[in-house]
Amino acid sequence: MDILQNEGKGRENGTQPRELKPYEPAALSTEQIKFEEFTQPEDAHLRDYLGVIMRRRWAVILFFISVVVTVTISSYVMKPLYKATAVIRIDNENPNVYTFKDVQAAAPDDEYYETQYKMLKSRALARMTIDRMALYNNPAFNPSHGGSSLFAAIRGSIAGLMPFMQAKDDDARQKDAGRPSDNEYRGLIDRFVGMLDIMPVKRSQLVDVSFVSPSPELARQAANALAHTYIDFNIDRRLDASRQAKVVLEKQLGILRGKVEGSEAALNDYAQKNQMLIVDNKDDKQNILVQGLSEISGALNTSTANRIKAEALEDELRRSGDDNPVVLNNPLIQGLKKDFNSLESEYYNLLRIYKPDFPKMQRIKSQMDAIARRIARERKNIVRSVDAQYKTDLTREKYLGMEFERQKNGILDYQRKNTQYEILKRDVDANREIYNSLLQRLKEVSVSATKTTSSIQVLDDAELPETPYKPNKPMNILLGIVFGLAGGVGLAFFMEYFDNTFKNTHEIEKSTRLPALGMIPMQKLTDSIKRPLIAHSRSRSPVAEAFRSIGTFILLSSSSKPPKTILVTSPGEKEGKTTICINTAMALAETMGNGIIIDADLRKPRLHHSFEIENTVGLSTFLSGNIEFEEGLIRKTTINGLSIITSGPIAPNPSELIVSRRMKDLLEALYTIYDFVIIDSAPIMGMPDSVYLSSIVDGSVVVVKAGHTTRQILAETKKIYRSINAKILGVVLNGMKESDLRYNYHSNYYSSYFREG
Repeated sequence: MDILQNEGKGRENGTQPRELKPYEPAALSTEQIKFEEFTQPEDAHLRDYLGVIMRRRWAVILFFISVVVTVTISSYVMKPLYKATAVIRIDNENPNVYTFKDVQAAAPDDEYYETQYKMLKSRALARMTIDRMALYNNPAFNPSHGGSSLFAAIRGSIAGLMPFMQAKDDDARQKDAGRPSDNEYRGLIDRFVGMLDIMPVKRSQLVDVSFVSPSPELARQAANALAHTYIDFNIDRRLDASRQAKVVLEKQLGILRGKVEGSEAALNDYAQKNQMLIVDNKDDKQNILVQGLSEISGALNTSTANRIKAEALEDELRRSGDDNPVVLNNPLIQGLKKDFNSLESEYYNLLRIYKPDFPKMQRIKSQMDAIARRIARERKNIVRSVDAQYKTDLTREKYLGMEFERQKNGILDYQRKNTQYEILKRDVDANREIYNSLLQRLKEVSVSATKTTSSIQVLDDAELPETPYKPNKPMNILLGIVFGLAGGVGLAFFMEYFDNTFKNTHEIEKSTRLPALGMIPMQKLTDSIKRPLIAHSRSRSPVAEAFRSIGTFILLSSSSKPPKTILVTSPGEKEGKTTICINTAMALAETMGNGIIIDADLRKPRLHHSFEIENTVGLSTFLSGNIEFEEGLIRKTTINGLSIITSGPIAPNPSELIVSRRMKDLLEALYTIYDFVIIDSAPIMGMPDSVYLSSIVDGSVVVVKAGHTTRQILAETKKIYRSINAKILGVVLNGMKESDLRYNYHSNYYSSYFREG
């Protein structure tokens, strides 16, 4: 009896069969929300980095082998180079033309030595060395040279070691071998400088002068020749500087000689014009003038005091008359007054006896008058004497003042003239001192111009190298190993950075927040495994246990009831969804009972190949109405409790068939018959088949392939499921590599996969 017809009759009788409902939106499911909430990103661990290296171990190994092999072959193929080193000592010397510190300062030591190092590697010194050794005729240095005789080349090499033969061989070498052109010379100089190595010894005055060449003899000769050429170059440079300094000094001396003579003539003319007596000590004359002025000043002060005193006495005499102490205290006047008083006393005594006419009285009277006249005359003499003294002091003061002014003006004039004289004298002394200094320096430079010694010495001549400098085969191989490992590891992380595919379930959960149902390691197809029936052919194997674990996770993916209709799809093709579908169905058959697999991939069906069943009749013929449900649509398999519906012939319109009402009716019918229904569908990206089927089943299992499926594709798949409110039960990672499996958090559990025979 037709099951679909029975279900139709059931509807008519009021008995409604199970109605399939699309799954609630996955974004709102409790299980999905809990998983996304509690799946926290983990920090990078050392084992993660080790896992990257192991996953990319072949890239690391290939890069390592290629680098080591390349370096080894290059080291053995490379032409050996020999390095000879001469050691020279450079003293700090600063050849100054002038000795004045403010004219030319000494160069700092660092700058001086840096200059010497640049000179050692200069093109000018390289050219001098090439000419000295005639390296343009040496085939070891100039391979392009082929026209010179062997004798000329040998003689050019010997000339580099025997400087005393240089002058003798110059003409012969120029004659025997033509000098290269300017362009060839530039190339030879570039080659010479490229072979040269200047290495200062730290914290010393020593410099290693090395030359690298394929010829050990040429390396030794060139290093020694460069050292000796450098010494000769410094001597010539110093001699040239001394000669140039001598010319400059002689010119300056001529100019200064004229300045000295001119300044001396100006000094003499000035002294003669101003009638200045040139003595050794000019301060003596100035001291004499100052002393004379001091004496006149003292005399003037004394005369002024005497004049003031006489003037005051004269004024007092005019005011006081005879009562002036000067008059009263005069000894002569005091004596005359004493005589007068004595005669007067005698006269008045005799007047009592005699009459005034008495001769004696008259004689005394006449004596008294004479003394009085004498006193008056002496008083006048004193007044005249005081007046004369005043006039004398006044006159003396006047002349002393005039002399003081004259002496003062003379000193001022002398100081003015002497100032200009001293200016001219200092000019003469300065010019003479500079002239004498330059004359002394000229003598020193003249002596230095004949000096052929140098402050640069060759401590150790270069010796003939016995072993090659390059290549250093052990060191190159060691560096190749180190670089190969480091570069291989770096390449591994570089590839890992740009690899956007999944390697383990941890990455799936971390990037998409979808639960991982399990992982299936990559299996090798052997004679015993020709079909993807691993859970049946090797039921006791760890891989079969992995599929059973996936089935268990599917049953526990919903908290309400286990999903019964399950869609198995993948974001793209060739990701192993058919293998996962078959083996998961076999695992579910062991626990749930009877089940059926539907091959809904009507474009590239694979299910009939796995079970070796003909595909003449199947889902496409049923959906197109060519057969009915009971007309051989369901096929039995060799697996107990498992049936299949093959895809049938490939139809031109698979999408129209899948989304038809007949497909939904088929699922409803199978739902009532079987304990579970698994649908193997086409990839979901770009195909409407799986999008529709995911909306009418209880849940979908998405299969991704390790190292193949990208994060963006799986994220787009999740986005599609969210947009149609379909549920994703979880993700199965297929094709897990051993290297990825060993270094993730499932390593201990799944490592037994790879220990199976």
